[in-house]
Amino acid sequence: METMPDFKDIKYVRPDVDAISESFKSLRLRLMTAQDVNIASDILMEYEKLVIDFNTQYELCNILHDLDTSNEFYSDELEFFDRSSAELSELSSAMLTVMANCPCADELKEKYGEMIFRKAANLKQTISNEVIDDYAEESSLQNDYSQIQSEAQIEFEGEKLNLSQLSAKLESTRRQTRKEAHKALDEYYMGKKETFDKIYDDMVRVRTKIAKKLGFETYTQLGYKLMERYDYNPEDVKAFRDAVLKYIVPITVQIRKLQQERLGVDDLMFYDLPMLFKNGNPSPIIPAVSLGDVAGEFFAKIFGNRPSFLEVLSEHGFTDLISRQNKSTGGYCMYLDGYAIPFIFMNANGTADDVATIVHEGGHAYAAVQSADVSPFVECLAPTLEACEIHSTAMEFMSYPFMDMFYGEKAEQYRELHMTQALLFLPYGCMVDEFQHIIYDNPDLTPEERHGVWKSLEEKYQPFIKYDEDHPFHALGGAWMKKDHIFTSPFYYIDYCLAHICALQLWNLSREDMKTALMKYNKLCSLGGTDTLLRLLEKSELESPFNTDIIKQVAFSCSEFLNL
Repeated sequence: METMPDFKDIKYVRPDVDAISESFKSLRLRLMTAQDVNIASDILMEYEKLVIDFNTQYELCNILHDLDTSNEFYSDELEFFDRSSAELSELSSAMLTVMANCPCADELKEKYGEMIFRKAANLKQTISNEVIDDYAEESSLQNDYSQIQSEAQIEFEGEKLNLSQLSAKLESTRRQTRKEAHKALDEYYMGKKETFDKIYDDMVRVRTKIAKKLGFETYTQLGYKLMERYDYNPEDVKAFRDAVLKYIVPITVQIRKLQQERLGVDDLMFYDLPMLFKNGNPSPIIPAVSLGDVAGEFFAKIFGNRPSFLEVLSEHGFTDLISRQNKSTGGYCMYLDGYAIPFIFMNANGTADDVATIVHEGGHAYAAVQSADVSPFVECLAPTLEACEIHSTAMEFMSYPFMDMFYGEKAEQYRELHMTQALLFLPYGCMVDEFQHIIYDNPDLTPEERHGVWKSLEEKYQPFIKYDEDHPFHALGGAWMKKDHIFTSPFYYIDYCLAHICALQLWNLSREDMKTALMKYNKLCSLGGTDTLLRLLEKSELESPFNTDIIKQVAFSCSEFLNL
């Protein structure tokens, strides 16, 4: 990393899509007749270089846009990528299809492994020239939703707050403050309901149209292809949701009963749910501005390396952690392909989420560094997303012994909070997933019917929720509109749930043998995207999340940990 650049010195340049397209076509023609595996390999590496260069500018544009959403230049550039990325995806599909059928395909498969060939076959089913405009429309709608969310200005207690800043108020120790903060949030979304209903209606329409054009009966089928689910299907996911409903939901009901007793309230209302402790949820003892420094020390301790990868990233400007006006909401780790460097983006606001988020995104970044050289194909550096989420979620759980660095004497309280939230999350994640299955299997539902679906699912997965007259938006079944994944990343959310079950296996092992847990974790990270989810787990000596016995074991261990 001696020659590692500073992020501020990396310049954005719009890719010349016409030139890239012509190069793709020329390389494809050469590959069609390549008889020698070495010649074919050289052609493929030329192609990869072009893909990496394009991806890097796209990734850089996303980051620069999110750092300052008021900068219209990068908003306009994202519109350019909406179309050009779809066009190049079609050309990539054609290129990889030729690879799979060229004269030396068998030798290429022996040299590079099967995964890139699986991806080639999958990509062929998800893109064609006739859906390029539709994919561009979908991307534009996603950007519209994200832009509105990032520009939110909510009046509360004499301040104008964005959504990230308001979230801290939702956990106030004063019940009236929590209620008023949730009311302000409710009013914001009620004011956006018609707009978001229209955006989502258009999203369902265009996604269904894409699926039909590509020969699928529903977008659900296409969605699974786009998520690259090679070794499980909707039936497996339904069985997983059913297991969560059977073994995890009863635990969450017990958690909420204990919370009601702990808070000393007659009724546990919707606005009470975020506050799990009477004296308030534990907050870090360090200021938000020190979060990156302490997290850097944590990663140095857990992996035994100094400086840690996070300290190096921070030194060179590849982190932006603090919430501010005109910064996009949420958090992520974006890998800059051309530099083999991850960028960590988040919105620290002084809550417990700050620590979980930096550890989570740090897990992604660590895995990206570990697998940077695992394949010459950029498509195979990272695994499918549910496996990526194991990298991040497992790091959250395995960080428990080090939480005194962030919380001091409240470290044990944080561990209890984090594990409790993990259990509460599993039914919620399944609810988000089932909602999307219902919506895309029934694309003609009206906005009102969609809200009714969400309301019925809340009763199924979160039977403890109680609303009052001050929160009409949530009471009508509108809370799904807050979840950006539903708009921007369809069918992604269940990946977090699957990852939780795998991550909790590593946590359980780490309680007795941290060294072996880290060995398995490192094995999974180092494999990158060279295989499918279930095969990666097998190679890392981890059990499938679809194994009901594993879900039962996890439920027992977590309940025991929380003394339920």
